[in-house]
Amino acid sequence: MLEKLAQSWFARLPLAGFVIPVIIFFGLWRSNADRLGYEDALPTGLVLLAILIGLLIGLRLLAKSWIRASMMLGVLGGYLFYAPSLTRLLASPLIEAGALVLVGLIALDLMRRIPQHDAKLERTNAMINLAALPLILIFAGQAGADQYRLEAARPDVSAPFPAFEASADENSPDVWHFVMDRYGNSETLARVYGYDNRPFLNALRERGFAVDDNAFSNFQRTGHSLASTMNAAYLEPLAESDDLMGGDWVPIYRAMRDNRAIQFFNEAGYTTVFAGTWWNPSRRNPGADENINLRDLPELARLLVEQSVPGRALELADLPYGDARHDQCLREEYKFNALQDLAGRDERKYVFAHFLVPHPPYVINADGSCRSLADAEAATRRDNYVGQLEYANSRLLATIDAILAGPRPATIILQADEGPWPEPHVGDERFIGRDPVAVDWDELERPALREKFGILFAVRHADGAPGNMPASPINIYPSILRQSFGSAMPNLPDRHMVFVSNGELYTFAEVAGSMD
Repeated sequence: MLEKLAQSWFARLPLAGFVIPVIIFFGLWRSNADRLGYEDALPTGLVLLAILIGLLIGLRLLAKSWIRASMMLGVLGGYLFYAPSLTRLLASPLIEAGALVLVGLIALDLMRRIPQHDAKLERTNAMINLAALPLILIFAGQAGADQYRLEAARPDVSAPFPAFEASADENSPDVWHFVMDRYGNSETLARVYGYDNRPFLNALRERGFAVDDNAFSNFQRTGHSLASTMNAAYLEPLAESDDLMGGDWVPIYRAMRDNRAIQFFNEAGYTTVFAGTWWNPSRRNPGADENINLRDLPELARLLVEQSVPGRALELADLPYGDARHDQCLREEYKFNALQDLAGRDERKYVFAHFLVPHPPYVINADGSCRSLADAEAATRRDNYVGQLEYANSRLLATIDAILAGPRPATIILQADEGPWPEPHVGDERFIGRDPVAVDWDELERPALREKFGILFAVRHADGAPGNMPASPINIYPSILRQSFGSAMPNLPDRHMVFVSNGELYTFAEVAGSMD
């Protein structure tokens, strides 16, 4: 049988170079299937495939054979994706860099030693393909089966939430919605961080804001909180599917991104602008006319880069896309600058801006300079947090002043989606994405719950009217639509709920008593 295969088209298939990237890509997707829907993963997969095909074509020009080029690409893939897992164990960055170069030279020598194309090479390639094809099909098939099963149980997130009933014309105001992630309320800042935030809140009042000094979010985590706020609805309808996996975040993230607020302003003819983060669910919004971000990568692309030799080289050299902490510092400054420029434009605008300050990692000093890892580790958690909070305060006031000085009337919303994580229920706050830990939320004591729910909350209506201040974020859009867009949307009851654990995202427990 092998002899027949060696003489067939199967022996000439250039599969060797695709095995390792396929295994890694689909392995990463499967391990994150409850956080990454197909719409997030497939674009990265297609880009990866295009890169591999481009490399294969380039190597074919050197190797004079598709089979030889494929084997060379297989060696290159092994080096690019597996060498960092070995060299990271070395003592110093300089030694690690040298080891990466040395292993790279060995890989080049192995590529050079692959023999010229002949019948023997085709026989070898047939054996490789016999192993490669099942691996590719198994990993791709498992990922596809996972997605099919998950998608079959996931609800259509546009169905459960009613469209906003309101209208807009050329005289309707701009709407600017700022979300400052983990910005605590006055009680939390005073009790936990020993910080008096009254000067900032008073500055907001002087600019016409209604401010709730001790507001609380409706949910304890960003996904649930923003999905609820942006759809002006609670989330129980998402749980109506009996087959929905309890730990599946994707419906939450879709409801957060494909929300009724941006749909309303798109349909009303506004220019919609989304200023995002590194975090995939709020990185970019495909429904927005414009996206503002800096050095952002899709989740799977970021994981692939971090695991690869190029990513490790960027990190060792402190270059863009290699130092996520520094990129995060520059990103927030870039977004504030872009928003201040946007304030001077005279078209009708709906702007949603999500800032990961004072959210960790703590990368920004109060004056806007970037905080090194060494400085963050030497400082207390309190000082790290307060530094980013003071930076946020100064940049928010400057941006608000730019909006108020701009050519159009504007409704401005300032809120946090969640409060800070209470100690000891916090992970590694030094790097991106490592700070959350598993928590039995419905078992937390009252002070911890108040800290997690306590948020910044202030609204300035475009007409300057001081009333109609919602009591919690779920009623932000009913409030501003009644005030400025002729809506009769009623307020919903102000409830405060936790999903009980990471494995029970759609099982909710009321904790309103802790907010009293």
